[in-house]
Amino acid sequence: MEFNLILVLELIGTIAFAISGATVAIQCKMDLMGVCILGMTTAVGGGIIRDVILGITPPTAFQQPIYAMTALAASLLTFLPMIRKKLDMNGWFYWTIDSIGLAVFTVIGALSGVPSGNAFLIIFVGNVTGVGGGVLRDVFASRNPVIFQKNVYATASLAGAILFALLYKSNLNAASVIGGAVIFVLRIFAAKFKWHLPRAE
Repeated sequence: MEFNLILVLELIGTIAFAISGATVAIQCKMDLMGVCILGMTTAVGGGIIRDVILGITPPTAFQQPIYAMTALAASLLTFLPMIRKKLDMNGWFYWTIDSIGLAVFTVIGALSGVPSGNAFLIIFVGNVTGVGGGVLRDVFASRNPVIFQKNVYATASLAGAILFALLYKSNLNAASVIGGAVIFVLRIFAAKFKWHLPRAE
């Protein structure tokens, strides 16, 4: 049951990230191939970077194609005009599933680093799993990474990963839940109250 719940949450996050990538591709006037590639890159890119760092070959995205296939399907649907017009990238439905995706992917990334026993590595792979796909999306779209500019995105992922690293030796399940919950709450609050980190003037 626990595995199935995690899988469902992962797929929700995959769909949210794929929609995000596909939408950016559409805004950049890319063709259907570009929309699909950017959607899949956003959804599975962070996990691929994590696996390369951890020496997992081939990366999980290739060993378990359900994630890439789900991202491809979400990207194709986003490309359809009838679907695209109904998507609200600033609406609460999108914010919610995107926040779930960030929380789940960050925690799963952190869990991947646990066997090393290295707190820095755990934090790093957790953070890169959560935000890596978004960075690749923006690089491919030739724009400054959005995660470093607004919405307390990378910061929320980092905060959750740090909490996980501090707590996992005491209770792995509690660390996962608390770390993920903090990421989700920070993202929702940031969206509601327009929180941003200070910027240089």
